[in-house]
Amino acid sequence: MNEEFQSYQQPIYHNLWIYWLMQLIALVLLPFDHIIASLVGLVVGVVKLYELYAMRDVSEGMGRAWRTMLLSLALTFGGLLMTLLALGSVLGVLLLFVTLAGLIVMIVADYYFFFALDELISPRGYNYPQGRIRWCFWLSLIGGIVAGAFSPFVSLVVQIIVAAVIVWLLWQYLQAVKEKEGY
Repeated sequence: MNEEFQSYQQPIYHNLWIYWLMQLIALVLLPFDHIIASLVGLVVGVVKLYELYAMRDVSEGMGRAWRTMLLSLALTFGGLLMTLLALGSVLGVLLLFVTLAGLIVMIVADYYFFFALDELISPRGYNYPQGRIRWCFWLSLIGGIVAGAFSPFVSLVVQIIVAAVIVWLLWQYLQAVKEKEGY
């Protein structure tokens, strides 16, 4: 019981701030489509994974988010790397499905992460409306579906708007955490 209480009291501001910063960098890189942006995107993913690792003991939801994101990054980047090595073969096409599966698992990781943040509001006494941070997950899901249905330009615009709203909502949550944890 004492361990569970301590995990709810573990400060998360610093880790969440770095996670937010990585979301902001991903938003800035969204319009660019070249290898440097992709490599920075990989670094952003790894840093976000590390920050989730640091927060994994805060709640069961954060632990699930960390494990799921680890699986997602392994599938996504491992599948992509293997696809590049098997380029032009039938195996390369199959490995693209592994990469796609990694992206789908990333959606599940986002679900666990944002719902875990929402579950921390009441026990920690954050001055943030219950349920609002969950919109980050729902917006990314809706934005992905809408973006897939339109032209590449409209898709990019929708992705940028959704990512900007998510960064803004996460910033508001971060300010509530900062206020409560006394930073």
